[in-house]
Amino acid sequence: MNRSKIIEKIKSAEIADVFVIGGGASGLGVALDAVSRSLKVVLAEKHDFGKGTTSKATKLLHGGVRYLAQGDIGLVMEALKERRIILSNAPHLSNIQEFIIPFYNIWQGYFYLIGLKLYDILSFKSSLGSSRLLKKDTVLKKLPNVKSEGLKGGISYYDGQFDDTRLCIDLVSTINAKGGSCINYTSFEGFNKNDKGVFEIQLTDHINGENYTILSRSIVNAAGVHADEIVKKCGLEAHFSILPAKGSHLVVSKQMLSSDAAVMIPKTSDGRVLFVVPWHGVNIIGTTDIAVQNKEYDPDVSDEEVEFMLSNCRNYFNDPPEKENILSKYSGLRPLVTEHKGKDKSKDVSRKHKIVKSAAGFYNLLGGKWTTFRKMGYDAVDFLIKDMGWPSRSSFSHTFKISGPSPESSEDFIHPDLPYNKNFFIHSIKNELVESIEDLLARRTRCLFINKKATLNILDEMIDVMAEIKSKDQTWKLNQKHLFLHLANKY
Repeated sequence: MNRSKIIEKIKSAEIADVFVIGGGASGLGVALDAVSRSLKVVLAEKHDFGKGTTSKATKLLHGGVRYLAQGDIGLVMEALKERRIILSNAPHLSNIQEFIIPFYNIWQGYFYLIGLKLYDILSFKSSLGSSRLLKKDTVLKKLPNVKSEGLKGGISYYDGQFDDTRLCIDLVSTINAKGGSCINYTSFEGFNKNDKGVFEIQLTDHINGENYTILSRSIVNAAGVHADEIVKKCGLEAHFSILPAKGSHLVVSKQMLSSDAAVMIPKTSDGRVLFVVPWHGVNIIGTTDIAVQNKEYDPDVSDEEVEFMLSNCRNYFNDPPEKENILSKYSGLRPLVTEHKGKDKSKDVSRKHKIVKSAAGFYNLLGGKWTTFRKMGYDAVDFLIKDMGWPSRSSFSHTFKISGPSPESSEDFIHPDLPYNKNFFIHSIKNELVESIEDLLARRTRCLFINKKATLNILDEMIDVMAEIKSKDQTWKLNQKHLFLHLANKY
Protein backbone atom coordinates (compact mmCIF):
# COMPACT_ATOMS: atom_id res chain seq x y z
CA MET A 1 0.00 0.00 0.00
CA ASN A 2 1.37 3.37 -1.07
CA ARG A 3 -0.06 6.40 0.76
CA SER A 4 0.46 8.90 -2.06
CA LYS A 5 -1.23 6.63 -4.60
CA ILE A 6 -4.21 6.02 -2.33
CA ILE A 7 -4.71 9.74 -1.75
CA GLU A 8 -4.39 10.47 -5.45
CA LYS A 9 -6.99 7.81 -6.18
CA ILE A 10 -9.36 9.30 -3.59
CA LYS A 11 -8.94 12.84 -4.94
CA SER A 12 -9.22 11.89 -8.62
CA ALA A 13 -12.33 9.70 -8.26
CA GLU A 14 -15.47 11.26 -9.69
CA ILE A 15 -17.80 10.27 -6.85
CA ALA A 16 -17.88 7.58 -4.15
CA ASP A 17 -20.95 5.55 -3.28
CA VAL A 18 -20.09 5.24 0.41
CA PHE A 19 -17.81 7.36 2.60
CA VAL A 20 -16.92 5.75 5.94
CA ILE A 21 -15.79 7.70 9.01
CA GLY A 22 -13.57 5.57 11.24
CA GLY A 23 -10.91 2.94 10.61
CA GLY A 24 -11.71 0.55 13.43
CA ALA A 25 -13.50 -2.80 13.29
CA SER A 26 -16.97 -1.44 12.47
CA GLY A 27 -15.78 0.99 9.78
CA LEU A 28 -13.69 -1.69 8.10
CA GLY A 29 -16.68 -4.04 8.23
CA VAL A 30 -18.69 -1.46 6.27
CA ALA A 31 -15.92 -0.91 3.74
CA LEU A 32 -15.38 -4.65 3.28
CA ASP A 33 -19.05 -5.30 2.61
CA ALA A 34 -19.33 -2.28 0.31
CA VAL A 35 -16.45 -3.42 -1.93
CA SER A 36 -17.90 -6.94 -1.96
CA ARG A 37 -20.99 -5.42 -3.60
CA SER A 38 -18.82 -3.51 -6.12
CA LEU A 39 -19.65 -0.17 -4.52
CA LYS A 40 -17.08 2.64 -4.61
CA VAL A 41 -15.98 3.18 -1.02
CA VAL A 42 -13.62 5.61 0.71
CA LEU A 43 -12.69 5.20 4.38
CA ALA A 44 -10.89 7.85 6.43
CA GLU A 45 -9.39 7.35 9.88
CA LYS A 46 -8.37 10.40 11.92
CA HIS A 47 -5.50 8.59 13.64
CA ASP A 48 -4.08 5.18 12.71
CA PHE A 49 -6.21 2.17 11.85
CA GLY A 50 -7.25 0.46 15.08
CA LYS A 51 -5.83 3.20 17.29
CA GLY A 52 -8.75 3.06 19.73
CA THR A 53 -10.88 0.20 21.01
CA THR A 54 -10.16 -2.02 18.01
CA SER A 55 -6.60 -2.77 19.18
CA LYS A 56 -7.53 -3.38 22.82
CA ALA A 57 -9.78 -6.44 22.80
CA THR A 58 -9.39 -9.63 24.84
CA LYS A 59 -8.41 -11.29 21.52
CA LEU A 60 -11.45 -13.61 21.54
CA LEU A 61 -13.73 -14.63 18.68
CA HIS A 62 -16.72 -15.75 20.66
CA GLY A 63 -20.45 -15.85 20.91
CA GLY A 64 -20.24 -14.59 24.46
CA VAL A 65 -21.00 -17.13 27.16
CA ARG A 66 -22.09 -14.37 29.54
CA TYR A 67 -24.49 -12.97 26.93
CA LEU A 68 -26.09 -16.42 26.94
CA ALA A 69 -26.52 -16.16 30.70
CA GLN A 70 -28.23 -12.79 30.11
CA GLY A 71 -30.65 -14.44 27.68
CA ASP A 72 -29.36 -12.64 24.58
CA ILE A 73 -29.73 -15.71 22.36
CA GLY A 74 -29.89 -13.77 19.09
CA LEU A 75 -26.58 -12.00 19.69
CA VAL A 76 -24.90 -15.28 20.66
CA MET A 77 -26.12 -17.10 17.54
CA GLU A 78 -25.05 -14.24 15.27
CA ALA A 79 -21.59 -14.07 16.83
CA LEU A 80 -21.07 -17.85 16.68
CA LYS A 81 -21.79 -17.79 12.94
CA GLU A 82 -19.43 -14.85 12.38
CA ARG A 83 -16.76 -16.56 14.49
CA ARG A 84 -16.61 -19.38 11.95
CA ILE A 85 -16.42 -16.94 9.02
CA ILE A 86 -13.39 -15.16 10.50
CA LEU A 87 -11.67 -18.46 11.28
CA SER A 88 -12.24 -19.50 7.66
CA ASN A 89 -11.32 -16.22 5.96
CA ALA A 90 -8.36 -15.21 8.14
CA PRO A 91 -6.70 -18.48 9.25
CA HIS A 92 -3.30 -16.79 9.53
CA LEU A 93 -4.63 -14.56 12.33
CA SER A 94 -7.13 -16.80 14.11
CA ASN A 95 -7.31 -20.20 15.74
CA ILE A 96 -9.53 -22.49 17.77
CA GLN A 97 -8.81 -22.21 21.49
CA GLU A 98 -9.74 -24.61 24.28
CA PHE A 99 -11.17 -23.01 27.44
CA ILE A 100 -11.52 -24.67 30.82
CA ILE A 101 -13.83 -23.60 33.63
CA PRO A 102 -12.61 -25.07 36.94
CA PHE A 103 -15.42 -25.56 39.44
CA TYR A 104 -15.44 -26.15 43.19
CA ASN A 105 -19.13 -26.88 43.61
CA ILE A 106 -20.54 -29.92 41.82
CA TRP A 107 -23.93 -28.31 41.16
CA GLN A 108 -22.28 -25.22 39.68
CA GLY A 109 -20.30 -27.54 37.42
CA TYR A 110 -23.42 -29.12 36.01
CA PHE A 111 -25.00 -25.67 35.65
CA TYR A 112 -22.03 -24.52 33.54
CA LEU A 113 -22.11 -27.73 31.50
CA ILE A 114 -25.80 -27.30 30.66
CA GLY A 115 -25.18 -23.69 29.59
CA LEU A 116 -22.23 -24.65 27.39
CA LYS A 117 -24.14 -27.53 25.82
CA LEU A 118 -26.72 -24.93 24.81
CA TYR A 119 -23.80 -22.86 23.47
CA ASP A 120 -22.84 -25.89 21.35
CA ILE A 121 -26.38 -26.30 20.08
CA LEU A 122 -26.64 -22.63 19.10
CA SER A 123 -23.44 -23.02 17.07
CA PHE A 124 -25.13 -25.51 14.70
CA LYS A 125 -22.71 -26.13 11.82
CA SER A 126 -20.33 -23.50 13.20
CA SER A 127 -19.41 -25.60 16.24
CA LEU A 128 -15.69 -25.78 17.03
CA GLY A 129 -15.92 -28.83 19.29
CA SER A 130 -18.21 -30.30 21.93
CA SER A 131 -18.18 -29.11 25.52
CA ARG A 132 -17.43 -31.85 28.01
CA LEU A 133 -17.09 -32.53 31.71
CA LEU A 134 -13.53 -33.04 32.98
CA LYS A 135 -12.47 -34.98 36.04
CA LYS A 136 -10.35 -33.28 38.68
CA ASP A 137 -7.18 -35.14 37.63
CA THR A 138 -7.65 -34.09 34.01
CA VAL A 139 -8.10 -30.44 35.00
CA LEU A 140 -4.89 -30.53 37.06
CA LYS A 141 -2.98 -32.05 34.14
CA LYS A 142 -4.23 -29.40 31.76
CA LEU A 143 -3.90 -26.54 34.29
CA PRO A 144 -0.99 -27.38 36.61
CA ASN A 145 -1.23 -24.05 38.45
CA VAL A 146 -4.94 -24.19 39.29
CA LYS A 147 -5.85 -24.64 42.96
CA SER A 148 -6.53 -28.30 43.72
CA GLU A 149 -8.05 -27.94 47.19
CA GLY A 150 -11.80 -28.38 46.88
CA LEU A 151 -11.60 -28.73 43.08
CA LYS A 152 -14.40 -30.97 41.80
CA GLY A 153 -13.65 -30.88 38.08
CA GLY A 154 -13.90 -28.64 35.07
CA ILE A 155 -15.75 -27.92 31.88
CA SER A 156 -13.90 -27.85 28.58
CA TYR A 157 -15.31 -25.87 25.67
CA TYR A 158 -13.96 -24.28 22.49
CA ASP A 159 -14.02 -20.76 21.14
CA GLY A 160 -11.99 -18.67 18.75
CA GLN A 161 -8.99 -16.42 19.24
CA PHE A 162 -7.34 -13.83 16.97
CA ASP A 163 -4.96 -10.89 16.70
CA ASP A 164 -7.30 -7.91 16.63
CA THR A 165 -5.15 -5.17 15.13
CA ARG A 166 -3.33 -7.42 12.67
CA LEU A 167 -6.78 -8.36 11.35
CA CYS A 168 -7.54 -4.64 11.16
CA ILE A 169 -4.39 -3.93 9.09
CA ASP A 170 -4.94 -6.94 6.84
CA LEU A 171 -8.53 -5.81 6.25
CA VAL A 172 -7.18 -2.46 5.07
CA SER A 173 -4.88 -4.26 2.62
CA THR A 174 -7.72 -6.47 1.40
CA ILE A 175 -10.20 -3.60 0.93
CA ASN A 176 -7.64 -1.50 -0.95
CA ALA A 177 -6.73 -4.48 -3.13
CA LYS A 178 -10.43 -5.04 -3.93
CA GLY A 179 -10.85 -1.48 -5.22
CA GLY A 180 -11.68 0.46 -2.06
CA SER A 181 -9.63 3.34 -0.66
CA CYS A 182 -8.73 3.29 3.06
CA ILE A 183 -6.46 6.00 4.41
CA ASN A 184 -5.22 6.85 7.91
CA TYR A 185 -4.30 10.17 9.54
CA THR A 186 -7.11 11.85 7.61
CA SER A 187 -9.89 13.52 9.53
CA PHE A 188 -13.46 14.22 8.50
CA GLU A 189 -14.11 17.95 8.97
CA GLY A 190 -17.73 18.17 7.84
CA PHE A 191 -19.88 18.21 4.74
CA ASN A 192 -22.17 20.24 2.52
CA LYS A 193 -24.80 18.94 0.16
CA ASN A 194 -24.82 20.21 -3.40
CA ASP A 195 -27.93 20.82 -5.50
CA LYS A 196 -27.84 17.20 -6.69
CA GLY A 197 -28.04 15.88 -3.12
CA VAL A 198 -24.42 14.68 -3.17
CA PHE A 199 -22.22 15.11 -0.12
CA GLU A 200 -19.22 17.42 -0.51
CA ILE A 201 -16.94 16.05 2.20
CA GLN A 202 -14.08 18.10 3.65
CA LEU A 203 -10.99 16.14 4.70
CA THR A 204 -7.69 17.07 6.33
CA ASP A 205 -4.51 15.04 5.76
CA HIS A 206 -2.54 15.27 9.01
CA ILE A 207 0.68 14.01 7.42
CA ASN A 208 1.10 16.81 4.86
CA GLY A 209 -1.41 19.31 6.25
CA GLU A 210 -3.47 19.41 3.05
CA ASN A 211 -7.22 20.06 3.01
CA TYR A 212 -9.29 18.67 0.18
CA THR A 213 -12.86 17.81 -0.75
CA ILE A 214 -14.33 14.60 -2.15
CA LEU A 215 -17.83 13.66 -3.27
CA SER A 216 -19.96 10.77 -1.99
CA ARG A 217 -23.56 9.68 -2.34
CA SER A 218 -23.74 8.55 1.30
CA ILE A 219 -21.90 8.69 4.63
CA VAL A 220 -21.58 6.01 7.32
CA ASN A 221 -20.42 7.22 10.72
CA ALA A 222 -18.52 4.34 12.34
CA ALA A 223 -16.45 6.35 14.80
CA GLY A 224 -17.08 4.09 17.80
CA VAL A 225 -17.19 5.92 21.14
CA HIS A 226 -16.83 9.20 19.23
CA ALA A 227 -19.84 8.62 16.95
CA ASP A 228 -22.05 11.07 18.83
CA GLU A 229 -19.36 13.75 18.53
CA ILE A 230 -19.34 13.33 14.75
CA VAL A 231 -23.10 13.82 14.60
CA LYS A 232 -22.93 16.99 16.69
CA LYS A 233 -20.03 18.27 14.59
CA CYS A 234 -22.24 17.99 11.53
CA GLY A 235 -25.06 19.91 13.21
CA LEU A 236 -27.35 16.88 13.13
CA GLU A 237 -29.64 15.66 15.86
CA ALA A 238 -28.33 12.62 17.73
CA HIS A 239 -31.07 10.05 18.30
CA PHE A 240 -28.73 7.97 20.44
CA SER A 241 -26.17 8.25 23.20
CA ILE A 242 -22.90 6.41 23.76
CA LEU A 243 -22.02 4.96 27.15
CA PRO A 244 -18.29 4.22 27.09
CA ALA A 245 -17.29 1.18 29.15
CA LYS A 246 -13.63 0.74 30.00
CA GLY A 247 -12.26 -2.76 29.61
CA SER A 248 -8.75 -3.27 30.99
CA HIS A 249 -6.30 -6.15 30.64
CA LEU A 250 -3.05 -7.35 32.18
CA VAL A 251 -0.35 -9.24 30.30
CA VAL A 252 1.78 -11.72 32.24
CA SER A 253 4.19 -14.55 31.46
CA LYS A 254 2.72 -17.74 30.02
CA GLN A 255 4.41 -19.67 32.85
CA MET A 256 1.51 -18.56 35.03
CA LEU A 257 -0.63 -21.25 33.40
CA SER A 258 2.02 -23.53 31.91
CA SER A 259 -0.74 -24.64 29.58
CA ASP A 260 -2.05 -24.10 26.08
CA ALA A 261 -5.60 -24.03 27.44
CA ALA A 262 -7.30 -20.80 28.46
CA VAL A 263 -9.19 -20.38 31.72
CA MET A 264 -12.56 -18.79 32.24
CA ILE A 265 -13.11 -17.67 35.82
CA PRO A 266 -16.90 -18.03 35.93
CA LYS A 267 -17.80 -15.49 38.58
CA THR A 268 -15.70 -12.61 39.83
CA SER A 269 -16.31 -10.29 42.76
CA ASP A 270 -18.43 -8.04 40.51
CA GLY A 271 -20.48 -10.95 39.11
CA ARG A 272 -18.85 -11.07 35.67
CA VAL A 273 -16.47 -13.56 34.12
CA LEU A 274 -12.71 -13.14 33.77
CA PHE A 275 -10.52 -14.77 31.13
CA VAL A 276 -6.89 -15.86 31.29
CA VAL A 277 -5.87 -16.50 27.68
CA PRO A 278 -2.55 -17.58 26.11
CA TRP A 279 -1.63 -15.26 23.22
CA HIS A 280 1.65 -14.65 21.37
CA GLY A 281 3.66 -16.43 24.06
CA VAL A 282 2.12 -14.54 27.00
CA ASN A 283 -1.14 -14.64 28.98
CA ILE A 284 -3.81 -11.96 28.80
CA ILE A 285 -6.00 -11.45 31.88
CA GLY A 286 -9.22 -9.54 31.37
CA THR A 287 -11.48 -7.80 31.24
CA THR A 288 -12.95 -5.18 33.57
CA ASP A 289 -16.17 -3.31 32.80
CA ILE A 290 -16.42 0.22 34.16
CA ALA A 291 -18.66 3.02 32.92
CA VAL A 292 -16.58 6.16 32.27
CA GLN A 293 -17.13 9.68 31.00
CA ASN A 294 -13.81 10.55 29.34
CA LYS A 295 -13.31 9.18 25.83
CA GLU A 296 -9.56 8.67 25.74
CA TYR A 297 -7.79 6.71 23.00
CA ASP A 298 -5.38 5.17 25.51
CA PRO A 299 -7.11 5.10 28.91
CA ASP A 300 -5.10 4.33 32.02
CA VAL A 301 -5.48 0.97 33.74
CA SER A 302 -6.31 2.03 37.29
CA ASP A 303 -4.73 0.52 40.40
CA GLU A 304 -8.21 -0.67 41.39
CA GLU A 305 -8.60 -2.57 38.12
CA VAL A 306 -5.16 -4.15 38.50
CA GLU A 307 -6.02 -5.32 42.01
CA PHE A 308 -9.44 -6.58 40.86
CA MET A 309 -7.88 -8.85 38.23
CA LEU A 310 -5.02 -10.02 40.43
CA SER A 311 -7.25 -10.73 43.42
CA ASN A 312 -9.64 -12.83 41.34
CA CYS A 313 -6.68 -14.80 39.95
CA ARG A 314 -5.55 -15.47 43.54
CA ASN A 315 -8.81 -17.30 44.14
CA TYR A 316 -8.04 -19.82 41.39
CA PHE A 317 -4.25 -20.20 41.05
CA ASN A 318 -1.60 -21.53 43.40
CA ASP A 319 1.06 -19.15 42.15
CA PRO A 320 -0.90 -16.16 40.86
CA PRO A 321 0.78 -13.15 39.24
CA GLU A 322 1.50 -10.06 41.28
CA LYS A 323 2.15 -6.48 40.19
CA GLU A 324 5.86 -7.12 39.61
CA ASN A 325 4.97 -9.90 37.13
CA ILE A 326 2.98 -7.64 34.79
CA LEU A 327 4.67 -7.38 31.38
CA SER A 328 2.19 -4.89 29.96
CA LYS A 329 -1.30 -3.55 30.58
CA TYR A 330 -3.83 -1.88 28.32
CA SER A 331 -7.33 -0.52 28.32
CA GLY A 332 -9.95 0.35 25.72
CA LEU A 333 -13.46 1.80 25.61
CA ARG A 334 -16.42 -0.21 24.40
CA PRO A 335 -18.94 1.96 22.51
CA LEU A 336 -22.15 0.78 24.16
CA VAL A 337 -25.35 2.30 22.81
CA THR A 338 -28.07 3.38 25.20
CA GLU A 339 -31.13 5.56 25.19
CA HIS A 340 -32.11 4.53 28.70
CA LYS A 341 -31.16 7.21 31.20
CA GLY A 342 -30.12 6.07 34.62
CA LYS A 343 -28.36 2.88 33.51
CA ASP A 344 -24.94 3.51 34.97
CA LYS A 345 -23.84 -0.13 35.00
CA SER A 346 -22.36 -0.87 31.61
CA LYS A 347 -22.79 -4.63 31.98
CA ASP A 348 -26.57 -4.01 31.82
CA VAL A 349 -26.36 -2.39 28.37
CA SER A 350 -26.77 -4.54 25.26
CA ARG A 351 -23.75 -5.28 23.05
CA LYS A 352 -25.98 -5.44 19.96
CA HIS A 353 -25.18 -3.08 17.14
CA LYS A 354 -27.61 -0.53 15.77
CA ILE A 355 -27.96 1.51 12.58
CA VAL A 356 -29.42 4.97 13.21
CA LYS A 357 -30.26 7.42 10.43
CA SER A 358 -29.43 11.06 11.20
CA ALA A 359 -30.32 12.58 7.83
CA ALA A 360 -30.93 11.54 4.24
CA GLY A 361 -27.83 9.62 3.24
CA PHE A 362 -26.14 9.93 6.67
CA TYR A 363 -26.10 6.77 8.77
CA ASN A 364 -24.56 5.81 12.12
CA LEU A 365 -23.28 2.31 12.84
CA LEU A 366 -23.18 1.96 16.62
CA GLY A 367 -22.13 -0.59 19.23
CA GLY A 368 -21.27 -4.16 18.37
CA LYS A 369 -18.18 -6.26 18.97
CA TRP A 370 -15.13 -7.45 17.01
CA THR A 371 -16.52 -10.91 16.33
CA THR A 372 -19.52 -9.49 14.47
CA PHE A 373 -17.67 -6.73 12.57
CA ARG A 374 -18.54 -8.20 9.15
CA LYS A 375 -22.24 -8.62 9.99
CA MET A 376 -22.31 -5.05 11.30
CA GLY A 377 -20.94 -3.86 7.96
CA TYR A 378 -23.39 -6.04 6.03
CA ASP A 379 -26.37 -4.70 7.98
CA ALA A 380 -25.26 -1.08 7.58
CA VAL A 381 -24.73 -1.34 3.82
CA ASP A 382 -27.97 -3.27 3.40
CA PHE A 383 -29.87 -0.58 5.33
CA LEU A 384 -28.19 2.16 3.33
CA ILE A 385 -28.97 0.59 -0.07
CA LYS A 386 -32.64 0.11 0.79
CA ASP A 387 -33.02 3.56 2.34
CA MET A 388 -31.33 5.27 -0.61
CA GLY A 389 -33.51 3.35 -3.05
CA TRP A 390 -30.54 1.85 -4.89
CA PRO A 391 -30.83 -1.38 -6.86
CA SER A 392 -30.21 -4.44 -4.72
CA ARG A 393 -26.65 -5.81 -4.78
CA SER A 394 -25.59 -9.16 -3.36
CA SER A 395 -22.94 -9.16 -0.63
CA PHE A 396 -19.93 -11.46 -0.86
CA SER A 397 -18.11 -10.25 2.27
CA HIS A 398 -18.65 -13.63 3.94
CA THR A 399 -16.48 -15.27 1.27
CA PHE A 400 -13.65 -12.71 1.09
CA LYS A 401 -10.31 -14.18 2.09
CA ILE A 402 -8.31 -11.69 4.16
CA SER A 403 -4.83 -11.22 2.72
CA GLY A 404 -1.85 -11.20 5.07
CA PRO A 405 1.75 -9.95 4.87
CA SER A 406 4.39 -12.18 3.33
CA PRO A 407 7.77 -10.72 4.35
CA GLU A 408 10.92 -12.72 3.76
CA SER A 409 11.00 -15.40 6.44
CA SER A 410 13.64 -15.49 9.15
CA GLU A 411 14.01 -17.05 12.59
CA ASP A 412 16.28 -14.25 13.72
CA PHE A 413 13.92 -12.63 16.23
CA ILE A 414 14.52 -9.00 17.08
CA HIS A 415 14.30 -9.79 20.82
CA PRO A 416 14.01 -13.11 22.71
CA ASP A 417 10.72 -11.96 24.31
CA LEU A 418 9.09 -10.73 21.09
CA PRO A 419 7.81 -13.01 18.28
CA TYR A 420 8.97 -10.87 15.34
CA ASN A 421 12.02 -10.73 13.10
CA LYS A 422 13.53 -7.65 11.52
CA ASN A 423 12.12 -8.49 8.10
CA PHE A 424 8.58 -8.17 9.47
CA PHE A 425 9.28 -4.64 10.70
CA ILE A 426 10.85 -3.62 7.40
CA HIS A 427 7.95 -5.06 5.40
CA SER A 428 5.42 -3.18 7.54
CA ILE A 429 7.24 0.15 7.26
CA LYS A 430 7.39 -0.15 3.48
CA ASN A 431 3.95 -1.60 2.77
CA GLU A 432 1.44 -0.97 5.57
CA LEU A 433 0.94 2.81 5.82
CA VAL A 434 3.16 3.17 8.89
CA GLU A 435 3.60 6.83 9.86
CA SER A 436 4.88 6.63 13.45
CA ILE A 437 6.90 4.31 15.65
CA GLU A 438 3.68 3.72 17.61
CA ASP A 439 2.03 2.38 14.45
CA LEU A 440 4.90 -0.07 14.07
CA LEU A 441 5.35 -1.26 17.65
CA ALA A 442 1.72 -1.22 18.83
CA ARG A 443 -0.34 -2.18 15.78
CA ARG A 444 1.64 -3.55 12.79
CA THR A 445 3.42 -5.65 15.40
CA ARG A 446 2.00 -6.17 18.88
CA CYS A 447 5.24 -5.56 20.75
CA LEU A 448 3.94 -2.95 23.20
CA PHE A 449 0.99 -5.18 24.11
CA ILE A 450 3.16 -8.26 24.62
CA ASN A 451 6.08 -6.93 26.64
CA LYS A 452 6.64 -3.26 27.40
CA LYS A 453 10.22 -3.66 28.68
CA ALA A 454 11.33 -5.69 25.66
CA THR A 455 9.72 -3.12 23.36
CA LEU A 456 11.63 -0.28 24.97
CA ASN A 457 14.83 -2.31 24.49
CA ILE A 458 14.35 -2.29 20.69
CA LEU A 459 12.86 1.22 20.46
CA ASP A 460 16.03 3.07 19.36
CA GLU A 461 16.91 0.44 16.77
CA MET A 462 13.43 0.47 15.26
CA ILE A 463 13.34 4.28 15.14
CA ASP A 464 16.66 4.19 13.25
CA VAL A 465 15.36 1.56 10.81
CA MET A 466 12.16 3.52 10.19
CA ALA A 467 14.01 6.84 9.80
CA GLU A 468 16.33 5.32 7.19
CA ILE A 469 13.52 3.79 5.15
CA LYS A 470 11.31 6.91 5.28
CA SER A 471 14.18 9.43 5.03
CA LYS A 472 13.47 11.12 8.36
CA ASP A 473 15.88 13.44 10.20
CA GLN A 474 17.20 13.55 13.77
CA THR A 475 14.43 15.89 14.94
CA TRP A 476 11.80 13.40 13.78
CA LYS A 477 13.60 10.59 15.60
CA LEU A 478 13.75 12.50 18.88
CA ASN A 479 10.09 13.47 18.63
CA GLN A 480 9.03 9.90 17.91
CA LYS A 481 10.95 8.60 20.90
CA HIS A 482 9.43 11.23 23.18
CA LEU A 483 5.88 10.45 22.03
CA PHE A 484 6.34 6.71 22.33
CA LEU A 485 7.82 6.87 25.82
CA HIS A 486 4.87 8.99 26.91
CA LEU A 487 2.46 6.38 25.50
CA ALA A 488 4.39 3.47 27.00
CA ASN A 489 3.88 4.92 30.49
CA LYS A 490 0.23 3.89 30.20
CA TYR A 491 1.22 0.31 29.40
